[in-house]
Amino acid sequence: MKKFAKIVALVLVFAMALGVMAACGDNTNPTTTSADKGNKVTVTWYNGSEELKTEQVEKGTKLTSWTPTVEGKTFTGWFKEASLTQAFDFETVINEDTDIFAAFKSDAYVEDTNEYYLIGSGSGDMKVSGWDHANSQANLMMTKDTSVTNANVYKITITMYAGDRFQICFGGDWNGQQGIGYIPGCEYADGINPNNNTEYTAADKKYAEVKDADGNVVFIGGDEYDKESYVWNIILADGQDGKYEFTLTTYPSNMGYNTIDWKLVEKLEAQEETHNMQIIGTNNEWATDGTGVQMNKSEDGSYWTGFLTVTAEMWADWLPEGAKAAVKVYNMVDGAYYGIGGENIILEEETTYAFKYIVETNEVIFEKLEYYVVGTFKDADGNAVNFCVKLGVTPAMIVENGLATVEFTAYDVTDMNDYNWMVAQGKPGVMAVKVVYGCELGILTWYSDEANGGDNFYLEAGNYIIALDIATGEVTVRLEDPIA
Repeated sequence: MKKFAKIVALVLVFAMALGVMAACGDNTNPTTTSADKGNKVTVTWYNGSEELKTEQVEKGTKLTSWTPTVEGKTFTGWFKEASLTQAFDFETVINEDTDIFAAFKSDAYVEDTNEYYLIGSGSGDMKVSGWDHANSQANLMMTKDTSVTNANVYKITITMYAGDRFQICFGGDWNGQQGIGYIPGCEYADGINPNNNTEYTAADKKYAEVKDADGNVVFIGGDEYDKESYVWNIILADGQDGKYEFTLTTYPSNMGYNTIDWKLVEKLEAQEETHNMQIIGTNNEWATDGTGVQMNKSEDGSYWTGFLTVTAEMWADWLPEGAKAAVKVYNMVDGAYYGIGGENIILEEETTYAFKYIVETNEVIFEKLEYYVVGTFKDADGNAVNFCVKLGVTPAMIVENGLATVEFTAYDVTDMNDYNWMVAQGKPGVMAVKVVYGCELGILTWYSDEANGGDNFYLEAGNYIIALDIATGEVTVRLEDPIA
């Protein structure tokens, strides 16, 4: 027995020695060195908090998509984070540990009891909306297709002309608005954002397109409030005038899986351009050669607006005493002139004026610009006055020695449906404001919170003094008395 024990002990010692030698041998293997381990990263694939699989990959690797299966659910894609809001880009080069999350849509049918409608503007059928929820609900309601079983499908057919735009809403407010990002095939692209006329690349994610099977751009959209493309307006591109059928398929348990499909029902000729309005007069020696001040057409084509700054160079010796300039609105298409009562519009101050030409009545209105605080206000009837000038509602500022100032009271407006975007951005219980140079006819210049990236000023309930240094454009906001 002793001899047997000695033999076993020798065998164990020998085996341990071999193990040590093998380990030393591994250190000479170029595939398992410490340095080599530093060239690998961990990729973990998740379904929620459930780990689907983990793998080691070389740094600089591009991953390959695969399809996981979950009983009773359909896989819809991979995302960068657990909230499933940003799709994972498989062109991404992996250089660090990475988590990727799967999205699944339940196969169980849940009935949608919401009523959906289009809201927007344009010169086609969207003209009746005018961005008014009540108008849209009365005239642009989608019809639920009851012939489709175990699915929530809504349809509408509308006439659209270039520049017409809309979103899909329900419930009479902006909650759950749906835009171009819900159209299959919508992609970020190089182009000009129609909301600010700024050119972007696809990497900026500020402009998006939807193309037809032939590669023609049919719909465009652009970022307006630093939001994702899912809420951007669906805007008809130039040369795509026609009747379109839109089909909304909804999933009440997860709106993120909704889709907006489209079909061209009938191609239409582009609308004939009947107006192209400019402001001409002593500002350009009454020239009709296109050197006047160009006015901008409204989204629905019902009016044109423009701004003119009067300077000393616009004075003429035939003007009435005290007048600084004389102008009319001129239609470049048919050569017609429009003033006040058929006469010239006499401007009496060296300042900036806003002009509005109304197509239906050929009426011209003009106002002098002033400084105002605008934002999430509401009028005496409780209606939203959202970032526009309305006399008696938006505070007018007093200008002295190059400084525009105003005292006003901020209050909580986030209980209003029109302002639920503030709650969504995590800013409940406040009023959002900016300073502007404008009037009820339009706003020429905006002054924002430049210290916070040009965002709004978000004010809790209280009494404030707001001041604008006109020369520098700097705005200061001082809380005088908080309101509990």
